[in-house]
Amino acid sequence: MKLFVNIDGGSRGNPGNAAAAMVITDEAGQVLATKSKFLGTKLTNNYAEWSALEGAVAALIHLARRHGKIEAEVRSDSELVVRQFNHQYKIKTPDLFEIAGRVWENLAKNPNLKVTLHHVPREENRLADAAVNRELDHYHA
Repeated sequence: MKLFVNIDGGSRGNPGNAAAAMVITDEAGQVLATKSKFLGTKLTNNYAEWSALEGAVAALIHLARRHGKIEAEVRSDSELVVRQFNHQYKIKTPDLFEIAGRVWENLAKNPNLKVTLHHVPREENRLADAAVNRELDHYHA
């Protein structure tokens, strides 16, 4: 099964109120699921972006356990997170390194799931961005 997942994280204030979101689509572009989550206050945009990736990986692991092998192309408009995930940039912030460690560990433990992470322009990430903003508006209008 091939899936596409757009992720986004946002922080109003940076640090400030933060949320993460993901939109899962199939090969035909049909939206299968949209999920967003308020993360808390005093959090950075990068923390929110990494949290969105962690949430997407957790959802994909769940799907792989139910449906067998999954190949997922995850798309993010955060060039920093993409480069950190792909080991092109070092992660210097301890809380981000902790999230990244959990993401890599969860992927290593789940051989039925193959994830690639690619950078996309913000325009190609509208659905995930809208879900983050709805979440932030809902909790802290």
